[in-house]
Amino acid sequence: MTATHTEDTAIRAVIDDWVSAVAANDIAAITRVYAEDGSILAAGTPPMQGHAAIAAFWDGLLKASAGTLTFGPTSIRIADGTAMACELGTYSFTTTANGSQIRNAGNYVVVWIKQNNVWKVLVDSLASE
Repeated sequence: MTATHTEDTAIRAVIDDWVSAVAANDIAAITRVYAEDGSILAAGTPPMQGHAAIAAFWDGLLKASAGTLTFGPTSIRIADGTAMACELGTYSFTTTANGSQIRNAGNYVVVWIKQNNVWKVLVDSLASE
């Protein structure tokens, strides 16, 4: 097994745990996926950095999406030296406003960094359709 394949497998295992934490509305587990100095970039909001801001973002998103959020990678590229990786993916969820359902969908980029032999999200950037 090549180092790149091993690292891809390791990142996908973290993503699986992340998706499971989202399905369980487990904000603490979601937050642990991010590096301590991790950031989320979303249109229309200032950058959110650090675990407290990340937890608040995810709490609001999970409440608004009411169990409809899905996401997953379309590709993962591991950098030479295997300390950084880039994930491209898609997401979708539905919110309700004034009795109408609104579909939200788009793409994302996640920059992964390996810290103490554990893959963590350094930057999570969302781009809506």
